[in-house]
Amino acid sequence: MIFGDEAPKRRNFTLDTKRKEWLLAAGEAGKTRLLEYIKTGKIGTLPPSRCRNRKCKAVLRWGDGGYNFDHKDNNPRNNSQKNCYLVCRNCHGKATKIEKRAVRGMFGEVIGYKTIKRKVGYKKPKVTKKR
Repeated sequence: MIFGDEAPKRRNFTLDTKRKEWLLAAGEAGKTRLLEYIKTGKIGTLPPSRCRNRKCKAVLRWGDGGYNFDHKDNNPRNNSQKNCYLVCRNCHGKATKIEKRAVRGMFGEVIGYKTIKRKVGYKKPKVTKKR
């Protein structure tokens, strides 16, 4: 594109960040393995983990492809550990809205379409206050 800002390039999380998020989502068993991984830098087989969405909690297994690592704040350049979020593919699809917008040429004709992904968000369970 000659004029205007280009969209920021989406970068993947590092393998180290993915492993740490996986172990954090695995619960108590994962936290002890996480401490070992931080100290030694070595990791054996990863325990089963769970989707971080509060409503879902689906069991995930490393390497089966049924999960995604998502950016919490939808900033593709922020690849910090705090921005990484492990979710199953169903929850990731529900939380991301995909739109297509027409890209127009110099004279107003449609020359293509641009895909825009927007974060809808992960819904938190409703908490009712007792009076």
